[in-house]
Amino acid sequence: MQVAGVKRIEVSDEAHAALQRLAAAKNLTPAELIAALVDPARPALAGDTLLFHLASAEFTRLTDRTDRYLGLLAWCARHYATDFADFISHQESGRRYLAWNRDEINEARAHNHARQIDGTQFWAVMSIDEATKRRFVCRLLEFIGCHDETVAEACRALGFQAPAGRGFRLLTA
Repeated sequence: MQVAGVKRIEVSDEAHAALQRLAAAKNLTPAELIAALVDPARPALAGDTLLFHLASAEFTRLTDRTDRYLGLLAWCARHYATDFADFISHQESGRRYLAWNRDEINEARAHNHARQIDGTQFWAVMSIDEATKRRFVCRLLEFIGCHDETVAEACRALGFQAPAGRGFRLLTA
């Protein structure tokens, strides 16, 4: 039975699941999410580009947690290059590498099982524990301006425990 003014669309199970995840992350129904995306009269869903990437075929086809972690970092580096570089340059551990020669850097990279983040000059330390990786990702995503819901969805997509609710946080312009 068709309700007046209501149309139906068919989507694959995968697309429906992605719509549900994206909508839940924004406390919307899938119909409200679609309306917000296609209706120019509605306010834009600011900061949702990462959510769309997390639901994309490019990201969801990555089944290995390490590949997903590196893929998320590479996406952030591509889409927020200046902020990403600024965030990385202000990490406490990064300062000590500036004084090292090439052999010392290569030794540290091997010791830390570092892998290059695709499309960047940056390397990700892979020998850190999951909780540290989660904290790093959360801080990075907050730094580039992601909403709390987006950070939580990214953690879920990476197989991390969702970050603990911290109440309000100050966002900068």
